[in-house]
Amino acid sequence: MSLTKELKDFFNPQDSEEEMSDQKGRFVLTGQQLLGGMMLYTVTDQETGVSYLTKPGSNCPLTPLLDADGKPVMTRF
Repeated sequence: MSLTKELKDFFNPQDSEEEMSDQKGRFVLTGQQLLGGMMLYTVTDQETGVSYLTKPGSNCPLTPLLDADGKPVMTRF
């Protein structure tokens, strides 16, 4: 999977590398898809198991993925 610089920075923040050396990020990239010329990414929160849709860029909101009943899509690690 090829990641843009913005997405790499999102998943691997460089703010406090020493403090985070033993910690893993909370969000995991679980998928990517090209839609209408724009790359969309699926990320999953490792603490809650909820999956979100996002896009690269400085304004990249996390939108929860919902099932047919309107409940968040859950993934267990």
